[in-house]
Amino acid sequence: MLPTRRRVRRGMTIIEVMFAIVILSGVMIAMSRFGQGFTRAARNAANLAVASDLATARIEAIRGHTVYATLVSTYNGDVETAADTTANPAMTGHAGYTRTTEATRTSSASTDYTTVTVTVTADVLSKPVKKTAIIAAF
Repeated sequence: MLPTRRRVRRGMTIIEVMFAIVILSGVMIAMSRFGQGFTRAARNAANLAVASDLATARIEAIRGHTVYATLVSTYNGDVETAADTTANPAMTGHAGYTRTTEATRTSSASTDYTTVTVTVTADVLSKPVKKTAIIAAF
């Protein structure tokens, strides 16, 4: 009896190729969703950082105000946008952001301080950014 030869297998069958394509497609779809989510998160973080910087800059400008007695009359109710040329500090380059300042003075026989809250809003933010500082009488 002659020995039977086994056939040498070369390449892949069509079924194996189809399974590989299905698996690769699933991985590519998952990677695309991950990329979109990552891009959205990075964009949101950048927008929050801009809003936080705008609020912090405003509080620092108010802290530099030299006449304590006029803090509330000078800054309470101020609403600023990038279009305002009088914004202190300037908001140029940040179109769409609005910065609102509220200042209230608390004065009694033993205490005297002003609470300053700066709120930054924009359409690109999911919620407003608020920064608060308490400035004591000096």
